Amino acid sequence: MSLIRNSKQVKQTIDFTGVESGNIHPTDIDVVLEFDNEVLILMEVKRKGNEIPTGQRLVLERIADSWHTKKVVVLYVTHSFDDDNKDIPLSKCSVESVYWKKEWKQSKKQISLIDTLKGFSKLWNIKKFQL
Repeated sequence: MSLIRNSKQVKQTIDFTGVESGNIHPTDIDVVLEFDNEVLILMEVKRKGNEIPTGQRLVLERIADSWHTKKVVVLYVTHSFDDDNKDIPLSKCSVESVYWKKEWKQSKKQISLIDTLKGFSKLWNIKKFQL
């Protein structure tokens, strides 16, 4: 069962035109998981081969760096789904790199998002989030 109520609305693009100032413009965060004001997991999802733009990367890092506990991570998640007419199953994506303890760490091997989330859930003892 999908958690998406209306796929057509999800596909609607938000046009930032008119809300920019030079090179400064709004950005989005694809996934946010927060548990009891203690744990914060941010994710940016891109097609494999695409990088997080500098401004967006800086925003993610700054949010993580300012979180009030050490239980915070940013995951750069990639996928290889080429059919633009189908939804991307997040559970089938991989973690390309991790921003943790104020440092980006590149994955040496392909790690599934689910395994990564299970690892942080165990590390931080997130009882509400058992996959």
